[in-house]
Amino acid sequence: MRTLAALLPVLFATGCTTMADRLQGSLNPPPGEGYAIFSLTGRTQDASRSSASVEWRGLTNTLSGNVYASMGTDTVFGPNGDMAEGKLELLTLPAGRYELTRAYGYWPTDTGPFGNAFTQIRSFTLNTPFTVEAGKAVYLGQVQVQMDFRPTVELGDAQTRDFAHMKNVWKIDNLSQVVVAPFAPRTIPAN
Repeated sequence: MRTLAALLPVLFATGCTTMADRLQGSLNPPPGEGYAIFSLTGRTQDASRSSASVEWRGLTNTLSGNVYASMGTDTVFGPNGDMAEGKLELLTLPAGRYELTRAYGYWPTDTGPFGNAFTQIRSFTLNTPFTVEAGKAVYLGQVQVQMDFRPTVELGDAQTRDFAHMKNVWKIDNLSQVVVAPFAPRTIPAN
């Protein structure tokens, strides 16, 4: 029992680490790696029960993964009170070529019998490549999942908002070293 009591403060301390704590005021990735930064946001009538995710994979390696944002609990804070439901993502990756492969939106709909709520799930084929360079942070832009009646994903640039989040929430003072390479604007329908 003593061992558990001794471990609890460590478990709570590591579970509460913020992005600002992790980055320590700079966007200097570990040796041989780089950062890919983009926001995953969503628009929906019921943010408290909606979420989105994006899958990515390496084109020059076998790495893959996904990121997730809850529209009810995650927020990207911009300047002057501008904010978006979602999350600013930071991927730490070895130098190489990568691709955002798919996005998913999950939101409730009340179309069931007796007014039961069902979760609507839509997928979107992104096939959007990006490059990570060792020792650099690259800003890729925004993946915004439009949920509800006409589901789409909109790719584009949200640099003003996202850089304000990096400065004010992540506590990064110098953003001049960030390579800005936003996604080409486009709208992608659901599959």
